[in-house]
Parts: sequence; C-alpha cells; structure tokens
Amino acid sequence: MDINELKREYLNLTKTCAEVDYSDKKSVNRNNSAVARMYEIINLLSEKNNQTEILNFAELLTVKENKTNLWVATQMLEKLKVDKKTEQIALKIIKKVANGNGAEAMGFQSWLSEYKSNKNVA
Repeated sequence: MDINELKREYLNLTKTCAEVDYSDKKSVNRNNSAVARMYEIINLLSEKNNQTEILNFAELLTVKENKTNLWVATQMLEKLKVDKKTEQIALKIIKKVANGNGAEAMGFQSWLSEYKSNKNVA
C-alpha cells in the first residue's frame, strides 16, 4: 500500500472508532479491531522509517473529524521518530484535550506524564 492508501484507511478506521457503541459487543469488537489496525499502519511506517512518508502521514494531524488528529498525535509520538515541529504540533493537540474536564482529559494528562518521563529517560 502506498502512503495515500494508508492515510485513507486510517481515516476510515478513526470513523469506526468515533461510532463505537460501548453497549454493543460487536461495535466494541469493531472498535478494538480498528485501533489494532491503526497501530499496524503506524508500525508499518516505523519499520520503513521513511521521513517523507512520515511527514506525509503527519498531515492527518490537521483532520479534526472523528478525532483523527488526536489518534495520529498519540500513536505517532508513541511509535515513530518524528521531527521537532511534528512533535510540537502533536503535543499541542494532546495538551488541548488534557486541559479539558472529565475522564478523557484525565487520561491524556496521564498519557502526557508518561510521555514526558519516557522522553527524559531516553
């Protein structure tokens, strides 16, 4: 698959995640499969380590629909070697959510703490 096909697939997967109904086991299974495939796509990019493709994929950080930008931000920072500019854009997206209220904000506050502690160790 080329990078544009991977981006299209990733966009469809974030739509699946946005539509999850946690009261429906089949919907939850679809969500879990979508997340697993999203990580497979990120891992493919990691294995190839092609900075041009990674920067192309990072264009998805501008897509707010279905929280695509948030999915991309966290997964890229977890799995890929990105340049400083991309890292800063991704962190800004995550910090915006972390500064909110509720469980999602708390989850991303925790994610940021873990990310920072891992960065200091490296």
